[in-house]
This record gives sequence, structure tokens and C-alpha cells, in this order.
Amino acid sequence: MKFNTKHKLKFRPDGTFRVVMMSDIQESAQYDPRSLRSVEVILDEADPDLVILGGDNCFGPEIQNKEDLKSFIDIFTAPMEKRGIPWAHIFGNHDHDVELDLDEHQALYEAHPMCVSKHTGSDIHGKTNFVLPIFNKKDEIALAVWGIDTNCQLEQSAEWVEQCKRDGHLLPIEINSTPDDYAYWGMICVDQLLWYYNTSIELEKNVGKKVPGLLCMHVPPNEYQITRDNPEKYGRGGNYDEGFCGMGQDPGIFKLVRYRGDICAISCGHTHMNDYESEYEGIRLFWDACCGYRCYGVDERRGGRLFVFNEANPTQFESHMIRTLGK
Repeated sequence: MKFNTKHKLKFRPDGTFRVVMMSDIQESAQYDPRSLRSVEVILDEADPDLVILGGDNCFGPEIQNKEDLKSFIDIFTAPMEKRGIPWAHIFGNHDHDVELDLDEHQALYEAHPMCVSKHTGSDIHGKTNFVLPIFNKKDEIALAVWGIDTNCQLEQSAEWVEQCKRDGHLLPIEINSTPDDYAYWGMICVDQLLWYYNTSIELEKNVGKKVPGLLCMHVPPNEYQITRDNPEKYGRGGNYDEGFCGMGQDPGIFKLVRYRGDICAISCGHTHMNDYESEYEGIRLFWDACCGYRCYGVDERRGGRLFVFNEANPTQFESHMIRTLGK
């Protein structure tokens, strides 16, 4: 079945499923020991059923070659591997800075026994676009964890929109995509939106109803800026004193997930000091600060974000940051 994974992901006997997202490790094989310790502490405290590496996993400009990248991946996935915890990853802008073919890059991750990452083909922008099904006691898919690759310094041209039209793929919302759309930090492209939309519909048909989902990406969509600028109206807690550093142009991903009505939460990294939580148009939005210690940040905020979903109603979930300073 298309929605199978290397390791079947299931709710626990107590009806919970625990996901922890760790973003911006931003290291290489020449790492700060505190960053590796941070990963270990998060895993020990979170006791997760699934780990999402939320982008900028490595610091791409420092990666010299394929062997160097492999060494980094081996080091920073070992904490999950030795604990037998399934994990998946998305790429951030610094992962895309690595001068290595994306297929080779992705293969280094997927070679690990506990890696449940999936990938889209070369005909779709990005590489780490995936959906991971979570099964309940009845062996039904009750929750989905999605990943979207936010790319790096991509120009999203009108060519993609025109190609979609020629292929007969029309989205039911307006997507802002013009020849001069450009985002320094990254962009979600139209073909990725189509992939999510079509896969979401296929999942609904397979299950017989819409499946609640957590969507993980690195660079936040523009709706984060709205909630950050209006914390009294949308805020639910946390820090938001770092600049937005978003995609510039609106990629349309928030509009699309709201239209589909299956995603109940979006979690992003990218800004190392923000760990803000908000809610906008019925979808909860999260930042998870940074996990690594060599990159800039506020030491007291470094860590990862835990989500605890309930099998009886996955749309009602708990989330909080796990801090690692001094542990």
C-alpha cells in the first residue's frame, strides 16, 4: 500500500502518539558536543514514537563532500538508531546548501534502519515531501504526519503554473506565482502544492474520511507573520522576538491546507529564537526554536517541540518545548 512505511507507526496502548520535532541542529562532523547532547536530552525527556528532523539539520556551507555529509548524518541520527526510534527528516535552506545531488543526499538519510523518510521524484521541487500514516488500535489510519521541503533560494516562475494548466491540474484556490517571485530563504512550489493536494485526497479516499494531520516544514508560511504581529488576538504563548525570515511571496500552502481541512497543526523551525505558539483560522501554528548550540540563538530556549496526540481525537493535542540547557 502506498501509505506504508519502513516501520509501521502506531498509537500506544494508552491511546497516545508522541512526535518530537528538532530543527536547526546546523552542524557538521566537526560538531559542538552540546548539540549532540541536546538531541540526547530531548529524546530522553520526550520519549517519542517519531522524531522529525526539521531542517537545517547540517550546516551546508561547511560540508566538504559526500563522506563528510555521511559522517554528520551518522553521528546525529545515532541517538535515534540506538534507541530504536523511527525518525524522518525535512530539508531546510542550509541542507540545500550542500553541493551534492539531492538524490544522493536523500539516500544517505534513508539508508539508516530507523529512517522512515520518504521522498518525491525529480519531477517535483524539493526532495523531502512525505506523508507518514499513524495507525490506531483498529489498524486504521487515524493521524498523518506530513513533511514539505521549503527548498532554498528558489525562483518560482509562472512556468510551473502554466505547466499545471496544460496538464489539467487546477487548484481550487488562487496561488500567488509570478515570473519574478523570489524568496531568499526558500519557497514551496506549485508542483509541491499539487502533490499535497492530490495525496491528501487519495488518503481520504483510502480511509473513507479526512485524516487529521501535523505538517512539518522549515521556513514558515506567511500566516505566521500575521499571528506574530497580532499576539493579543492569535497568540497562545512563547517567544517571538526574532524577525520573521519567511518566504517573501505567499506560496499558498496555508490556504490549501485550510481548504482541504485535514491539517490541524503546522510546525516550523528556521528562526532560532522563536518558540511561539498561535492559532489562525482554526489551525495551530508552532515554532520550535533551535536544537543545536553552535548556531546563533538563546541558550535558554534551545531544544525541541513535543506533540502528544490522542487516538480518540487527534485534533485535540498537547504541545510544549523541551529545553536542553544545563541538562
